Order: sequence, then C-alpha cells, then structure tokens
Amino acid sequence: MTYLSKSEFKLAMSCPTKLAYKKAGLKSSTEFDPYMNYLSDGGYMVGKMAQLYYPEGIEIKGNTEHCIAQTAEELLKDKVVLFEPAIQVNNKLVRIDILVKNGNQFQLIEVKSKSYSSEEHAEKGDTYFKATNWKSYLEDVTYQQYVLQDQFPEAKIDAFLLMPDKSIKSEIDEMINWFHLTNIQHTPNFREVEVHFTGDAEKLRAHPILKLVSVNKEVAGLMPNVIKNASVFIDSLLSKTPIITPISIKCKSCNYTIRDENNSRSGFEKCWGDLAIAKDENGNEVPHILTLGQLGNLNPNNCLNELIEEGKVAIADIPVEVFYKPTGEVKYNGRPMYQATQNTEFLKPEFTELLTGLQYPLYFLDFETSQMAIPFHAGMKPYDKVMFQWSCHVIQSPGAEPVHHEWINTSDFYPNKLFIQSLYDLIGYNGTIMSWSNYENTQLKTMLNLFEAAPDAHTHTELINWLNVICKRDKLDSTNIVDMNDLAIKYYFHPLMKGQTSIKVTLPAVLAATNSSRIKNWLSAEKLWLADEQGKIANPYNLLPYFEMYNKSENVKDGTGAMRAYQDMLYGADARNQTVKQEYKNALLRYCKLDTLAMLIIWEHWCDMSGM
Repeated sequence: MTYLSKSEFKLAMSCPTKLAYKKAGLKSSTEFDPYMNYLSDGGYMVGKMAQLYYPEGIEIKGNTEHCIAQTAEELLKDKVVLFEPAIQVNNKLVRIDILVKNGNQFQLIEVKSKSYSSEEHAEKGDTYFKATNWKSYLEDVTYQQYVLQDQFPEAKIDAFLLMPDKSIKSEIDEMINWFHLTNIQHTPNFREVEVHFTGDAEKLRAHPILKLVSVNKEVAGLMPNVIKNASVFIDSLLSKTPIITPISIKCKSCNYTIRDENNSRSGFEKCWGDLAIAKDENGNEVPHILTLGQLGNLNPNNCLNELIEEGKVAIADIPVEVFYKPTGEVKYNGRPMYQATQNTEFLKPEFTELLTGLQYPLYFLDFETSQMAIPFHAGMKPYDKVMFQWSCHVIQSPGAEPVHHEWINTSDFYPNKLFIQSLYDLIGYNGTIMSWSNYENTQLKTMLNLFEAAPDAHTHTELINWLNVICKRDKLDSTNIVDMNDLAIKYYFHPLMKGQTSIKVTLPAVLAATNSSRIKNWLSAEKLWLADEQGKIANPYNLLPYFEMYNKSENVKDGTGAMRAYQDMLYGADARNQTVKQEYKNALLRYCKLDTLAMLIIWEHWCDMSGM
C-alpha cells in the first residue's frame, strides 16, 4: 500500500517535487553529510532519554504491517504508553515518538533534540514558536495529530514537544557515559542506531533536562493547511504524477544533487534539464546563477527567478544594477558584483592601511569545541560548549618566522577554565589575535559571562579582567581580535572562491595564486605540499591522513570531524584504549594546527600582494 509518512510529508512541505524523488530512491546529499550524522547521534540519545522518562512504556518494533497491528492491539487497553506506535489511516502513516493513552484522552509527544529555552519562551510567550526555524517541526506534529484524530475522531488529543532545555543545569556528572550508540545498519540510504543505556534511570528521572512543552495552539493554527497539503501529496502518490515545482533560486539548497551508481541524472538535473549547466553562446560552460554569493538577497522584484524562467542561468546574464543599492553603493562589499564581473585576483588598497595599525605579536588562533544535547558534565546545560583545544601560530614581528603553540584536553573533566588560563598564559595583554570568523570572540565572551556570574567569581578575577580587555561584547566595544574572514569579505577576491570566504575555500585559492617560497616551506614541513605536473597545488585539508585501527576509520579534516573525534576519544567504546586515544589526539592536533597555518598562509599572501 502507498503511504505518506511523516518524514515524507515534511520533505514535501519543503519542496513537493522531492517527494517523488524520495519515493523513487534518488540519492540525497544529507545521507552523506557528517554534520547531519553528528546531530542525529545526539537525537538518538535524546530519544532514549525520553523513553526512560516513561518506564511503563512499550516499544513497538518490527515491519510496518506488524507495527500497525501491534499498535492497534495495544490501543485497545484503557491506559497505555507506547514508543513508536504506527498509526495508519487510509494512505496516511505516522510513527509517533511517545503516545500516552488514558481512556479517551491522548498525549502525542514528539521528541526533538532541537535546542529550546524555557526562560526565553517565558519571556516571549506566544511569539516564541512563531520563529521560522520552528515551522517544520510544528507541521510535523500537526500531521501526526491529523492522522491520530482520523483514527480516533472522538478522542481529545494534546500535542507536545519534548526537548532539551538550555535553561536547566545538569546535576549528573558524565551523564553522556550512560548512553552508548551502536550502528545496527548503515547503508547509503538508511541508518539505524541502537542506544544502550547503562546508567541510573531513577536518577535520570529525578533530575530531568528534557522539557515537555504544549503546542496545542500552534497545531490548531497549522491544521487546515496541513490537511490541504497532505491531500495534494497523497493524490500525487496515488496517481504517480509528480508535483512539478517551478525552478528558482531556492534550488540552490537542493539536496538531490547526487547521481546514482549508473550515473543517472540527479533530482536537481531532472528538474533543471539543460539549464543545470550554464553555457555561453559558444557552448562553453560558464558560472551558473546558483553559484552566486548572497543569491537570496539579490532578487529584487523576483528578477533573478524571471531570468531563470527565460532560460538565462549564467551569472553573466544578471543585470549589473542588481548588485547596487538605490544609493549607488555596491551590495555586500561588492563580492557578488566581483563574482559576476571580475576574473582576476585582487586585494583592495585599503588593506594596506590596516597593516600599519596592527600591534605585534600576531596570534593566529583557532578553537575546537564540542557540544551535545546531553551535557558532558554536571553544572553544564544542554548544548553548552566544551572548549577542548586551541592552536596558535605566533609572529613576533613583521617577516619573522612563526612559532607554533597548542593545547588540548584528553581527560574526562570540564576543561573550559584551563583552556582560558592556558590562552592567557600565552597571549597576555600584548599583540593582536587573528581569528577566522567571530567564533573565537563569541566563545571567549561566553566564558567571560560565566566567570562573572559564577558564585566563586572572585577566584577568576585575573581571567575576567583579561577577557574584558580582549573580548568584544557589543558593536561599540574595541577588541584585540581581528576577524580575518571579515577582512576577506571586505578586501580580497579570487574567482576560485566563487564569492565564498570560508577558510577552506580561501586557502586553495591563495595556494593557486602564490609564488611564496615561505608558504611552500611551511606546508612542506608539515608534509602537506603536493603539486602536480601543471603546478596545481592540492588542498592541504584533503591530505590529512585517515587513521584506521580496530573498528575506527576517521579523517579529522573539519569541525564536525573534530567534534566527533573528541566525543569518541573520551566517551566512545574505545575511550580506555590508550592507543586509539593517542591516534585521536594526533589527528586533532594535526587538523587544528592546519587551521592556524592556513590563516598564516593567507596572511602572508595578502602581505605579499600589498607589498608589505
């Protein structure tokens, strides 16, 4: 039988055409996204914790037909709590996380690992859930209630979200050690994880960190639209007629961009046809309109979508006035305009003025942090950051050779204060901190707020004074921290960056342009310099080695990999295996060191371009 599941309903609400692609088994990029897998790990743990709050619950397992039958049998009882019950009405099918039945009353509970704050909810009231980032979650719950109400039309149903509450401090130390994940099945199209709980369930229930939040009002408001759309989606499935969504700039975020093993067209290519590749009048491939930076903000009066409707999908087809404000000022520091009109690297002369005001030493600094829905330590709240590693390349004076420093925590304790203390010992009050993005400032500001609010704040006086000097709390504050990503946005352009400014995009562009022997020597010393016969230099991040040992196969080359490595190093199955732990430590140190070396390389190249 053809069903519209709750996950399929949610997908179709984002783009109806995707429903047909999912049913056809087309590949989605989210299935291969390590960050999505990292988030889902936290979701599995939260799901298990939620079930432990209801010790009388009965889990429904098996294939779809068996689950539907077992659920129907269990719901004949006057009182029952079910985990993952399957409710099927005609062509609608939902699996509800937790369903509590008491006579003719139901509590429909959707468990989410999404961050929630009861304090903010109390302040904002009914407006809290009106934020756009809640809409898809609430539509999901509404569809479930729609199906359940169809099954039990006379019942009273109350809908809830059950979520980690950022306002609650954990009273349990090392709670995360109580949850152990095992992949039961992991294929390109499906991942099933089993969570084993080894802790104290009564203690967990006595000190809850999940909050049960009523969403009855929100569900009632969304119900008419959900019913209408569900009917349209089901008719499409039954008639086997895909819903054609007009192509537009929204397709930039499409996740159906991967071809299958037979190299058949991806979902994106099926939608866009010949327009999936932009070509000039001679048939040569040229930059596509969907690669334009700030695309969603450069669509006044829907002009870009009108170009797409006309079959004009090259960046060169975009009218130049799109890149200007009514005042004549270029939008977004000119980056989209440069992407459309420039084909050569350049550095604005204003960068040179910045160099004259910098105080040496320069500290090229990068942090690695980890956060989970389930706090690592007592006193932490859900999604609090654990600051476990930093790397810093230091230049004492212009032209001096860099000296590298680093710090990492490999012990099972809350390391944030030692992290800050070690930074203070290295940097003190002299010089300028160079970071990539505002992330480092944000984390230091968070620690400053925590130190000041702590009952023992007097013991942190020295660190509080230091953080007050180097941190920027608001726009009017001065700071010792320079955001190199902001400098890239304002001053630097390279066509290979395609309008982006992340460090992992900027570094390869710089390496393609530089002739610096110093840069080559720095990378060679780390065994991260590799050039082909044409002189093309490999992205150093792609040269970071895998390590394979026991059941591990890891490649720490981005922030998600670092978070997963830290979590597994301290709380995974091999946390007591010193050999595996050392491999993790080596991989983390190597990755974080490359981040600050990348900043140094980019800075060296910019200084060369400016003649300084």
